Amino acid sequence: MRVVYFIVAALFILIVTALIVAPAQWAAGYVRSSTNGRVELAEASGTLWNGSAIVVLASPAETGASRASLPERLSWRLSPWALLAGQVDLTLTHPSALAQPLTINAPLFGRALTLGATAVRLPASLLVGLGAPWNTVRPGGILSVSWDRLAVEPGRWQGRLNGEWQYATSALTPVSPMGHYRVQTNGVWPGTQLELLTISGPLELKGNGTINEGGRLRFTGRAQAIAGTDPGVKAQLTGLISLLGRRDGEGSLLNFGG
Repeated sequence: MRVVYFIVAALFILIVTALIVAPAQWAAGYVRSSTNGRVELAEASGTLWNGSAIVVLASPAETGASRASLPERLSWRLSPWALLAGQVDLTLTHPSALAQPLTINAPLFGRALTLGATAVRLPASLLVGLGAPWNTVRPGGILSVSWDRLAVEPGRWQGRLNGEWQYATSALTPVSPMGHYRVQTNGVWPGTQLELLTISGPLELKGNGTINEGGRLRFTGRAQAIAGTDPGVKAQLTGLISLLGRRDGEGSLLNFGG
């Protein structure tokens, strides 16, 4: 009987030790499988509870698609004590991509989660790793998404969410930068309403849209050179404006998901 006790105790210690030193590659494997290979944690180091990796975006569905990685390493901290209490308590930090640490809280066996307030700043070129149409547009500049607090449940989310594209460029026009753009939302889904505004720049993009319960985007708007733009710059924008939508005078009509 004493032998059985020692064997059970040894197995328990072995399991606990394995969990404590669980490699960061476990997290990398989970992210890869749950995103169907579109997001990878490369060069993962540390442990499941306290580790870091380089975020890589890829498009496995497209043969030969580009891969793009986030500059610098993403770090995470997962509380094992919260897991014992039935909660996921995860904190993500990044030197340049996150304005402040992102906290993610969720019940261990539930499907709802809460994301703490932060702002995410990423190079727009990172989108090339997602394949079409981004590998054609080849955007440049800085993308940022900010929110105060997001409550996400199956089929719905709530929390004011806004996005910006600063110092915007594209391989489809030599104009650089072509503008600074902002997307504002009413902070709910389904029933999301969004508005596209131009803050500055020679290329004016504007419009309104909705995202329905199925996640389908419907957007209508207009692209044109802003009034008073230098004729030479306007000529350099013509090709891009024509590609964005159906020509309408000196501009084009934007219609997505209509």
